[in-house]
Amino acid sequence: MPSQASSPIAFRQSVYPDPLHRGITLEFRERFFPLGTSVEVQSNQEVVLEAARLSFSRYGRPPQTDHAQFLIQLCVDPERHDREPRSIPSYRALSQLFHIGYSNASFAIADLAMGCAVGFVSPEVVSDTSFFQYVFLECLFHVMVVHWSHTPVHCSSVALNGRGALICGPSGAGKTTLAYACAKAGMQIISDDVVHLQIDPACRKLTLWGNPWTLRLLPDAVQIFPELVGTEVKQRSDHEWHLEVDVSLRFPGQASVSCLPAALIFLKCHDGGKNQIRLLEKELALRRLGQDVVFDEEPVIARHQEVLRELVMAGVYELSYTGSPAVAVELIEGLLQRDNL
Repeated sequence: MPSQASSPIAFRQSVYPDPLHRGITLEFRERFFPLGTSVEVQSNQEVVLEAARLSFSRYGRPPQTDHAQFLIQLCVDPERHDREPRSIPSYRALSQLFHIGYSNASFAIADLAMGCAVGFVSPEVVSDTSFFQYVFLECLFHVMVVHWSHTPVHCSSVALNGRGALICGPSGAGKTTLAYACAKAGMQIISDDVVHLQIDPACRKLTLWGNPWTLRLLPDAVQIFPELVGTEVKQRSDHEWHLEVDVSLRFPGQASVSCLPAALIFLKCHDGGKNQIRLLEKELALRRLGQDVVFDEEPVIARHQEVLRELVMAGVYELSYTGSPAVAVELIEGLLQRDNL
């Protein structure tokens, strides 16, 4: 009788139970090029890739490289389900690990140091495409790319002749409303909620990247823009409802993924008074922008600080207006048309 060492037992994978779903086959996979970086999305169901195409494919095709910079593996779990009412996602991080907790059926974790993320989602979550894109796909990608190479700024952004204006302000200040009004005036949309800045390692120029295809306005925006009556209202992760405006349909040819930043504008709400745009101190702008820099490793924080210092050199302004946003649009347009900012 041969010994155990000289005749190893051949285990058959298929005979063992798989309660953790480790054996799921990720047969659907595709590579994308958002924000000038490459990410590969893998899943066991095509519906995940369909959502990824909506989020990432319009940035263009990635270069032919041996491997993607980032990897996202999201599996649809047919055995677990999410029921109404919808819960609020929880976001936590410890060391290099970032976690999205939605329910016992839908969750994900990203290893920031490795640039990869894994997770499971229920059929109900993945069927709500807008919610799934925002909470899982785009969140996982943005957290990883911010750790590695990009700096986020919470703002809306528009551009004129390749010169971008970042419109900053607290929640409810009217950033997206103003961006929509700028688009009506013929400007290009860069983003409605956040932009990502990167110093190009080749030319050392600061580049602004956005997600220009959807503008999400509060439902009462129909009072300012009557043409939005009947626009679909959708819910995001914060339980707020928004009008989702498809930029490519509403403003054909006015979506732009990147530009060079030319002006940083802070909205100042006021009742009455003079409508004006005036210079603002750079140090004050840096302090305001620094409030959005979240805790990370020291080299990452240092990179963010360098990018923000470069940003304010483009010019910092405070915009005050009352009444119709068309007044503010004229001020922004005039600013971007100046030869020397």
